[in-house]
Amino acid sequence: MLDQSQSTIDERHGRRPRGDKTARAEARAARDRRWTPRIIVLSGLVLAILCDAFVAHMLSVNYWETQRTTEAANGDLARALEEYMLRNIQAVDLLLNTTIDNLRQNPSLLTRGNLDLIDDLKKRVKPYPVAGGIVVLDAEGELIGDSAGNGVPGRENNFSDRAYFQVQRDDPGRGIFIDVPVTSRVNKGVFIAVSRAFLTSDGRFGGVVVVPLDYENLRRFFLSLNVGQRGTVTLYRDDGTILLRTPNADAFGGRNVRSNWLFTKYLPQAPSGSFEGSGITDGVSRTISYRRVAGLPLVVTVARHPVEYLAGWKNNALYYSAAAAGLNLLIVGFGFGLARQWRLRANSEQALRDNFEQHKLVTENVPALIVRVDADGRIRYANRIAHEWYADASAAAKRSRRIDSFIDPSREVEGKQKIQAVLAGKTIRGEEKLVFPDGRERWCEIIRVPDRSPDGTVRGYVVLSVDITERKRIEDELRQAQKMEAIGQLAGGIAHDSNNMLAATLGNLDMLLDTLPPGAEVCRGMVERAIEAAERVADLNRRLLAFARKQTLRPQITDVNELVGGMTTILQRTLGETIEIALAQDPMLWRCLIDPTQLQNALLNLALNARDAMSGSGCLTIATENAVLDEPLNDGDERIAAGEYVTIAVSDRGTGMPPDIVRRAFEPFFTTKEFGKGSGLGLSMVYGFARQSGGTAVITSEVGQGTRVTLYLPSAGPGVADPPRAAVARPSRPETGERILVVEDNALVGVMASTMLSSLGYSPLVVNNVPAALAALARPDPVALLLTDILLPGSMTGIELAREVRCRWPSLPILFMSGFADPSLVPEELRETSRLIAKPFRLGQLSDAIVATLAGTGAGKAANT
Repeated sequence: MLDQSQSTIDERHGRRPRGDKTARAEARAARDRRWTPRIIVLSGLVLAILCDAFVAHMLSVNYWETQRTTEAANGDLARALEEYMLRNIQAVDLLLNTTIDNLRQNPSLLTRGNLDLIDDLKKRVKPYPVAGGIVVLDAEGELIGDSAGNGVPGRENNFSDRAYFQVQRDDPGRGIFIDVPVTSRVNKGVFIAVSRAFLTSDGRFGGVVVVPLDYENLRRFFLSLNVGQRGTVTLYRDDGTILLRTPNADAFGGRNVRSNWLFTKYLPQAPSGSFEGSGITDGVSRTISYRRVAGLPLVVTVARHPVEYLAGWKNNALYYSAAAAGLNLLIVGFGFGLARQWRLRANSEQALRDNFEQHKLVTENVPALIVRVDADGRIRYANRIAHEWYADASAAAKRSRRIDSFIDPSREVEGKQKIQAVLAGKTIRGEEKLVFPDGRERWCEIIRVPDRSPDGTVRGYVVLSVDITERKRIEDELRQAQKMEAIGQLAGGIAHDSNNMLAATLGNLDMLLDTLPPGAEVCRGMVERAIEAAERVADLNRRLLAFARKQTLRPQITDVNELVGGMTTILQRTLGETIEIALAQDPMLWRCLIDPTQLQNALLNLALNARDAMSGSGCLTIATENAVLDEPLNDGDERIAAGEYVTIAVSDRGTGMPPDIVRRAFEPFFTTKEFGKGSGLGLSMVYGFARQSGGTAVITSEVGQGTRVTLYLPSAGPGVADPPRAAVARPSRPETGERILVVEDNALVGVMASTMLSSLGYSPLVVNNVPAALAALARPDPVALLLTDILLPGSMTGIELAREVRCRWPSLPILFMSGFADPSLVPEELRETSRLIAKPFRLGQLSDAIVATLAGTGAGKAANT
């Protein structure tokens, strides 16, 4: 008490007590002394609880193991009993069927007391020891004969009151029937009747054949089964009637227990199984195993009493309880170790699941077929795309098949060679066109990679197949577009060079025609025919330029209905009276931004093609309609953008074309007509005109049904057509000889232009490149007009020359000339202050273009198409 008081005073005055470390140590020791007994007691309780829990767990495990063992033993015994009954009843059924077949074949045996019948029955029953005999009853239930010799005159017996006879009589087609045990009227024994009805030749009920099973032998067999002294073995009919039960067989034979759980709950769920059920006699719960005899109206059960099969478990319970104290510490350590192992296992399983989910996420969502195949050809894995392509409902259905069943028979040899190669360790890749069970034809890039085990052995392979159909289609379209572009460039180049030559030819012919004296009619006729031939060549060049989309167009707002209606008379006169022309026009048709002259030429070409396809007689239909494309239209070559279009469909009822001809119909110089009857440029010109106008042409045809060509032309909405233009007064020809600079790299055209300009009263200066032209313009002699070709040799073109001229001599008039005559060749900034004249041009056309250019009128317009 003193020490404690002093310590308290010291603390109040802020002084540390003496011997502080020692005090703390003592306090800690005191706490340890107080808590050590409690910890020991608590540890003992915990240890006892763990020990008890272990004992309870082991007893529980042993109990359920005993239950499973009993159920397994019951199941095995029930299976053996099922096989025994199945074998014996099937043997009896065979005896019944063969006997009935013999009676059908020998109806003369069906007489009461027939010794031949009795002898035959005796022979038939000998191979079947399970059968106690065989009995034949007529349709009235009278005994005809049996294998024991009964049925002779004087010993008539009627069995129509027996259940087996009544059942077969009432339902002859039911098949085999197994009756409850009954007492025999002949030898006073108990038997189980197995019966079948037989029919007469006319299909009527003829009687019953019965095989009696020896009930006593069957009962002894059931008693021989080891189910313990309190166990039971029961044979039921599937309607719930007890046929035989051991022990107490006599007390239960014929009793119906269809309300038992066996028939109300378990048999409807499964033909075999086990459950806990109460006994019929003592109400004690037993473990029962049951099996329905396959193909027969029988059910067998085996039941064991828990007192008997749990006797061993009770002994084990005593043993475990005695050993519990010594195992407590070991179990605790084992439990902690086991818990740690379970945690590690759980972590490993979770990691495995995560990896599997990642793998599944990739393989199931990648847009490619992935299949893993074993070396024996069995499919082990197929992803979602594989199921979709091969139209299989489930993975199990896929794995049950071999890879050989998916190989196209026409490519079987090639497919097997690739499989052998990849199983040999090679990686095989390539592109294949295949038809899949989902009905689609696909181009696929297929890679087959060997699947090697850790030791390097090839245990199968993996197939990766990517759908490249769209890529193939785009490549085909690209190749087609490149081909058409190359042909167009070739055609345009040929037309351009030809127009240069024709320019020189027509110009010289015009001047030659002007110089001929009035009396030279023969020469004049020759020159005019030469001019006509040159004009035809020029028309052919225009067709080539139309295909190449480099012709000159004058688009304007056009009423297509009015244009088509106005062409009817011309078309009728051109096609002849044997061709009927039908119009189907949409009264609400939109206006169209198009060159009406070129549209008329296109319709005329289509009409002439239709006339030839109909061999000169038939019906030509021209239909107009508005069309709204919600998505780009793929015409097989190029695409046109979505939007509003006016469609003009020209249809005939001619011979039509097969698909391979349809695909080539728009190609230049392709024709199905005889040699000399077509240039092959008609449809290609129509297609080029439609594409150049911002639309397209689509052709559909069927052999024997006709052809339909549909033009898609850009809509200008429901506005009104352009008003007719007022006539422009032609400027007067100058009387003075202005100096004109001609820039032309073609010597013949240059000489022709110089001659024509001289004949028109101008002073021409011809150069063949841009530097020479700029040098000529820089001279002191003034130039009144620049006449330049667009395509020139060297690094600068006629367009670049014009830009330079506009910078240095902004007021100088410029007149372009080109073999293409495409206004789009002239840049936007030059169109308003220049003109374009197309080669070849006539002397008058050149004069008009120069006069208009010098006068500054009609700038930005083409002088000639």
